[in-house]
Amino acid sequence: VRAVQRMADAGPQDAVLLTVKAHQVKDLLPELRDLFGPQTMVVSMINGVPWWYFQRLAGPYEGRVLESVDPGGSIAADNVAKSPPDGYSVLLGNIGSHALVPHLYARPSYDALVDLETVAWIGTQPNLLACNPSFPLDTLPKLIAAAKEAPGKYSFGSSGLGTSPTLTMEMLKRKVGADITFISYRGAAAAAADVLAGHVPLVISNIDSLMGQVSAGKLKPVATTGAKRSAILPDTPTFAETAGPDLIVTSWSIWSVPRGTPQAAKDKLREATERALKEPDVIASMRQGGFEPGSLSVPEIDAFIKTERERWSKIIKDANIKAE
Repeated sequence: VRAVQRMADAGPQDAVLLTVKAHQVKDLLPELRDLFGPQTMVVSMINGVPWWYFQRLAGPYEGRVLESVDPGGSIAADNVAKSPPDGYSVLLGNIGSHALVPHLYARPSYDALVDLETVAWIGTQPNLLACNPSFPLDTLPKLIAAAKEAPGKYSFGSSGLGTSPTLTMEMLKRKVGADITFISYRGAAAAAADVLAGHVPLVISNIDSLMGQVSAGKLKPVATTGAKRSAILPDTPTFAETAGPDLIVTSWSIWSVPRGTPQAAKDKLREATERALKEPDVIASMRQGGFEPGSLSVPEIDAFIKTERERWSKIIKDANIKAE
């Protein structure tokens, strides 16, 4: 999720609606139009993940694919939920759009379980807490101990209060009784930049959006939020190892469409996704960024979403967190 959305429309007859970082619009639009053809909305640079494998997941589906760049994912989800169910609108749904939004807003503009239909499961990824390599509190136990001794002295950057990375830290703070100051940024890239510059010591985001800096040695991983250690960071402990199993948090991605979308369109997208998730290069690219592909049936996905909603309802209510 990101705080700034940029869209470029190439015209009514040969339209490509592109959601990207602002500086990429002009450069990528002609290339994507030539590559994917007309009447296609393409997702680009999802949390730092290569855009091409989301297109591979969508396969030959000639619809519009929109991913939110706002904290919580509510703008894109609302857009797709209110779109005609004609098979031309698809949402890359996530934990924010489907499980967090209902509890962050007093009157949500949509209900993902009512206004949208689940089509396919894509996969999951943990969040990653990372620090400037020179920051001495480079383990979770060290950070917790220091934050207890000096409440409010240390801070972390993240994108939006109502996102799973930030909520992970809020859960940690409440669980261990440590006061670590949250600084909100318009995206993980901006937060990471301030960590690299030494202005803020810590950043937390989905693991795929930070792995580039980690691999380059510019950020040092502190802890991940999965149930087990990440395969790409096997020496980095989890939050659960220090603070218990209720600190297990994963971000997940699914395809959703407006309720009432023709079954043929849903089948086409689901089948293309399932094929792509078996291709070695797609799997390798996803795992390289810390994203684990998976497979769940639609009933299993819907049951999982309901469970996630119940979990986050209590967490958000107890912490009195509201969307920014």
